[in-house]
Amino acid sequence: MYDQPVLAFDGPTGDGLTMRIGRRRLRAFRKRLFDGSNYRAIPRFFGVHHHPIRMLFEDVFSLGHYPRTIAIKTPIGPVNVQLFSAADLATLDLVFCRRDYYLPENTKVVVDIGSNIGLSTLFWLTRNPETYVYCHEPSPVSYDRLVANLQLFQGRFSARREAVSDFRGTATLGIEPSGVNSSLELKSNNAVACQVVHINEILRAVVGQHGQIDVLKIDSEGHERRTLEAIAPEYWAHIRCVNIGCHGSGESVPKDFQYSKVASAERFWR
Repeated sequence: MYDQPVLAFDGPTGDGLTMRIGRRRLRAFRKRLFDGSNYRAIPRFFGVHHHPIRMLFEDVFSLGHYPRTIAIKTPIGPVNVQLFSAADLATLDLVFCRRDYYLPENTKVVVDIGSNIGLSTLFWLTRNPETYVYCHEPSPVSYDRLVANLQLFQGRFSARREAVSDFRGTATLGIEPSGVNSSLELKSNNAVACQVVHINEILRAVVGQHGQIDVLKIDSEGHERRTLEAIAPEYWAHIRCVNIGCHGSGESVPKDFQYSKVASAERFWR
């Protein structure tokens, strides 16, 4: 069924042999094995995937053939999703099955910082037919894939090829092969120049247009905390929920927000 062995060794390394379970390093496999949120996600595989056992197997062992298009079940009907690596499947499942991101009731306006290939945006857009999402993704390759994945939702999202942080200008974006971990913090031989916009410029425009932001999601692979800390006090009154892909961000969020954590995501809402 798969050309990748479930158990394998990379070969000699500086600290001996590096074992892999499927394509996943043993250390990463152990981390998932002892994370209870992964087990709680299993029943949702049956509500998201048409072949849940196979997709669960591929996710756990980081297997499968790519690129590929899969169909998923959503509250507004079936949706096709283009995936380009096992990392994309893992991201799809952490968003749709593990539910890393908190979703308030009656969500209508989402700001998605670090949209990658559009999987988190697809989650927001498929919860109901009224949500509008503002996407920000600096990687040229991921941006093109995002736009392709969102073709069904023309008129319900805007996409800008830019990074978001606590400054405005240009910066160097390190490109990681799968695209999932590309970052302004990543030192890579494969890098591109990108535009960076200040978080408050985005919030000013969206709040001015809609009055409130139901979900602010920040997953920028290293720039989350500094982006969150840069939010001007006047915008917090207009934000209902924050999902952030890092730990230790509570000091930067007003105290009237409730808090929970799922795996690597911190969630704040009121």
